[in-house]
Formats: sequence, C-alpha cells, structure tokens
Amino acid sequence: MASGGKPLIGFIGQGFIGKSYADDFERRGYQVVRYSLEPAYAMSKDRIAECDIMFVAVNAATVPSGELRDDGHPAVRFDDSNIRSVIALARPGAIVVIKSTIPPGMTASLQAQYPDRIVLHSPEFLQETTAATDAANPERNIIGMPEDAPQHREAAARVLAVLPKAPHELVTSAVNAELIKYGGNAYLNAKIVFSNIFFQFAEKMGGDWEVIRVVIGADPRVGPSHMDLHLKEDPPGVYRRRGAGRSCFIKDWAELSELYAAAFPEDTHAIQVLRGFEYKNAELLREYDRYVNLLEGVYGKGAGIK
Repeated sequence: MASGGKPLIGFIGQGFIGKSYADDFERRGYQVVRYSLEPAYAMSKDRIAECDIMFVAVNAATVPSGELRDDGHPAVRFDDSNIRSVIALARPGAIVVIKSTIPPGMTASLQAQYPDRIVLHSPEFLQETTAATDAANPERNIIGMPEDAPQHREAAARVLAVLPKAPHELVTSAVNAELIKYGGNAYLNAKIVFSNIFFQFAEKMGGDWEVIRVVIGADPRVGPSHMDLHLKEDPPGVYRRRGAGRSCFIKDWAELSELYAAAFPEDTHAIQVLRGFEYKNAELLREYDRYVNLLEGVYGKGAGIK
C-alpha cells in the first residue's frame, strides 16, 4: 500500500496504452511503478512485487503458426508468452488486470496458472491518436472475472474504484469481457474494409465519395467513424483505398478468423466471409504499402497473404 492509503499501482508495458494509463493514475495522485524492457523503466522490475494492483499492457501478438489453412494461406496463432511470463512478477495476493487483447478463455487459463493471484481482464478502448484523453475520460470500464467468486467480485470492485468514472461500467464474466473487445475491433475493421470496397464501387459508378460517406454516416445506426478514406499525406479531396491497419486490426481479425474456423469448421460460409474481409484488407494494405511490417509480423515475412 502506498502512502496516503491508496493502493500502489503497477504497469507492465509502456507503449501508448500502458503509458497513457500510468500517466493518468499519476495525475490523479496515485503512486505508480512502471516496468518495461526499455532502459528508462527496466530498473523498476523488482518493485512490481510491491504493487497491490498490477496492470498488464504488453504486446499480445498474433504470429504465424507455421502451418497452412485449407485455402493455402498461412495459419496464425496467439502468442501469450509475454503475458504469462510477466504475471509471475506480481506478488501472491496481488490483483493482476490484463489490458491486452486476449482470446476468449485466456483469463481463466491465466488464473489457473497463477492461483495465488487474482487475475482479471479489463479491455482497453484507447485510440492511438487520442490515447491520453481516452485514458482520462473512459466511455466504458469493463471488468471480467474468470469465476464468479467473492474474492473476484471484491477485486473487481477495488479495480473499478481506482479507475476514472465512466458512463458505462460493468463487472461481468472474463469471457464476455474478452469477446467485447474482439467484437468491437472486428466490427470497426469490417466497417473500414467495407468502406474501401464501397468507395471503389462508388468511384466506378461516377459517385462522389465525400458526399456519399457523409450522408451514410449521418444515419445514427451507422455513424461517421472509420469511413474517411482521405490520407493526411494526400492533397485535399483526394481519396484512395487504404485498408485497416495500426496495432490491433490486422492481428485481431486474423485471430478471430482462426478461432471461428476452429469452433465452427462446418460453417464454411461464415469462414469465407471472415477470410474474405481478412484477405481483402491485406490486399489493400499491400497495394498502398501501408503497415506491411504488421502484416508480415502476423503472417510471416515473404509469406504473407496477397
């Protein structure tokens, strides 16, 4: 426990997610321990064991499995080694909150591996360009428990108490929390890819994409986000297909596609839909040489989907 009766808060990982959350906790008067492999934070490793609540915001990678799917494209797998290894840094009895995006069932698996800690999943909803503001002003605080037990409910309440208040707060099962994050990312990914496809069709038909996307986005059931295909480096009024990139969309959709095919191998139509969006997005990114390094991180260098 830190001075003043507040819990000592630890953060594993100081990328834009971990740093934004840690900065917000410090701004609100909490004592924070930051650990990451970067030299500026590496010396704090031993102090993590002092923390009452430890947030994990390390890279949750989707990587090549070394096998091929039945359509000949590279299969992928979720690499959980980073997350599993850092939980050992928390002291017995500490609350460990996974902020990284993880597949359904992983929180329960982590809890089984570390029965002397309380493991929870609280998905993050930060955008890279507005991460600091998003961390300080959350729209949703979701806490997922691997089991509905008194110690987990108490721990979830303690975590909610230290987070900035949000309009929507929920304590639910870990599987629900895991799927909320996957589903949200997948929906936005699909919206971007569909916008790219429809932009191409509209252009072929002689339409004006700016007019079309503004009016479609004005429908509250659709909304305007993730439909703007103007790239900052292009002149005003220039639009081009760009695909869904950044740090989460590529890997999360690839993992969802893999998980769904494993859960429902007989549902060939749904598998084709998921893979169709996946492969179309990769095609768009390669066409404009955007986020190719992320594509190769997921599918393999030189073996990525075309």
